[in-house]
Amino acid sequence: MIEKLIYFINRPNRNTRDALFRKKTGYFVSITGIIFNILLSAAKLTIGIFVHSIAIMADAVNNIFDTISSVITLLGFKLSEKPADREHPYGHGRLEYISGLVISIIVIIIGLQFIKSSFLRILHPDIVKFDLASFIIMLLSILVKVFITFLNKGAGEMIDSKAMKATSIDSLGDVFTTMVVIVPMISSLFTTVQVDGYFGILVSLMIIKNGIEMIKETIGPILGEEPDRELVELIHKDLESEPLIKNVHDFHAHNYGPDNVYISFDVEMPAHLTIEEAHSVIDTWERILEDKYKITIIIHVDPYMAEDECSELYKKLENAVKDDKNVVALHDFRVVNSKSSKDILLLDLVLNDMQGKDKQTLADEMCKRFESEVSDDYDYRLRIVPNFTNIGDDLK
Repeated sequence: MIEKLIYFINRPNRNTRDALFRKKTGYFVSITGIIFNILLSAAKLTIGIFVHSIAIMADAVNNIFDTISSVITLLGFKLSEKPADREHPYGHGRLEYISGLVISIIVIIIGLQFIKSSFLRILHPDIVKFDLASFIIMLLSILVKVFITFLNKGAGEMIDSKAMKATSIDSLGDVFTTMVVIVPMISSLFTTVQVDGYFGILVSLMIIKNGIEMIKETIGPILGEEPDRELVELIHKDLESEPLIKNVHDFHAHNYGPDNVYISFDVEMPAHLTIEEAHSVIDTWERILEDKYKITIIIHVDPYMAEDECSELYKKLENAVKDDKNVVALHDFRVVNSKSSKDILLLDLVLNDMQGKDKQTLADEMCKRFESEVSDDYDYRLRIVPNFTNIGDDLK
């Protein structure tokens, strides 16, 4: 239903990666959230004052800040549309992630404030009274929050918006929060013991938990994340049709906003190709992949020593690590002749587990292993590459 609604808002455009599609979706979801949260906060604040419930008033203020969160999300979408300039050559797309982080911090501050208020209510209890109309309104607010949760989750997944995904987590937490808030109203029908303050603390802790989960969701793209696994697999599959490419490895993602993603990786090609021939193949594939996935592709070429005097040496290196489950792949293999000392053997090793060691330590250990099991006639220069994507590197 949510998907149909988003497509209806953007009709006839169905390209979820399109900038206009993202803009219209972001505006619609944010404005919808603002309207609903204003209504909910006003209704809950009135109910909280009427029935003397600190838990309900905490929930009401939470909805007020949800309104602010929706405004921040809206501003994030608006500001992230600014084009690149001298100070920000990659655009302003990360402002959308920053807006999600700001929302997360606000949510945690709310939770901390209401822990204090709830503790004071425990020390100085007030009588909470049951009111049928208020009870019905609270139930309706749960339904509204369920809708907002699915709206933000569905739209966030369609346009890959971290801010919307964060808001969906917050809204889902609000659903459970409001359920908890209703309990003191119901308990007032059966007992004079005032549990409102205790449930207020429980609500506050749930709000803080939501804020922490939102931070985890939004801070990843700002700090830098591994490339999307599904995208890496698709690129691997696309390049299988290119006979001049031996394998694909060393994927890196550079995210400057949902509409400005760079993916770089290395490919091995026959060493006998001229620079012009290799560039022609790579340039063609960069254009194909960019048109298909709507991201910027950067491909680096490594020479592949095919069936020459080094092939036997490479097989020995492979045999030395074939039983080591931590070694995913070997690539970027070259031997550089040196007249003054040992020939230099260059090699990258892709490892599943860094074993709590730094790259240089692991490289030194592997050098000693190759010197012992393969040959000590070379000056080994090894580079360790963590296998973040957990995808085998060999393409074919």
